[in-house]
Amino acid sequence: MTVGVRTIRRVLNKHGAHWRPVAKKQPLTPVQLAARKVFVEKFGSHGPGWWENNFGLVFDGVTLTKAPKPLHARAKHAAQSIRHMWMWKGERMDPKLHTLNRYGVQLGDKVPLWGGFTGAGKFTLRLWTPKPKMNKAEWAKHAPALRRSTLRTPGALSKIWHDNEGFLLQPPVYRRHGLQSVRFPPCSGDLNPIETVWARLRMDLNEREVDDLQAGRFITATQYRQRAGQILNSYAVPAQGQGHSFLQKLVRGMPRRLARCRANHFGPCGK
Repeated sequence: MTVGVRTIRRVLNKHGAHWRPVAKKQPLTPVQLAARKVFVEKFGSHGPGWWENNFGLVFDGVTLTKAPKPLHARAKHAAQSIRHMWMWKGERMDPKLHTLNRYGVQLGDKVPLWGGFTGAGKFTLRLWTPKPKMNKAEWAKHAPALRRSTLRTPGALSKIWHDNEGFLLQPPVYRRHGLQSVRFPPCSGDLNPIETVWARLRMDLNEREVDDLQAGRFITATQYRQRAGQILNSYAVPAQGQGHSFLQKLVRGMPRRLARCRANHFGPCGK
């Protein structure tokens, strides 16, 4: 006997299972919400022009995954994204779910990248590092690269904006290189516009990997980095008929982003 999809869905619903989006992170705590409120109240009144002038560099790290060479592993890599699944009531935020990992199960060769763009909408920093996490001494060696990548502010320290990784928290090192550190609130990737860049980069890379798979092509790690760099540079170029590039829109959209956070009682505002 053949059973239809609707019948299966109805039976599962009857027994308490529902098709829901996979949870990516735990809810914000009261302490985290308070920190977000401080950040929004401090910077939420600034207009697009202020962000263009004060985003000396907004940066973060991402671990990209290059498709492995074996054909079956490449097919799994192309199909690894899990966005929905059947869950029981109350199971959505269960930390025992392996899908609670916000980045999912990343199949493939890990390619760590630390990158950033300026208030002018230029992606100026690309550090292909051996590993995504470093100690403070290892990260301090990259301070000159941060300085070279910033939008310079005459007569003032250039602001660099980042999250709260322990090895990034080195204000004295930054000051020695003419930089001022500005931290986003903890667990607030939605307030950091570079997280939107990483999400789009992952999608664009995945589309090209699917094309490679269908055409039987395989690219090296060097070619993969070159491809990612070309995609990131393309985000600084306005599309035909548009006045601002993707990166410029992210910079100029900061007031709206913070306004959405305030309207949501300082909860998630989306990317």
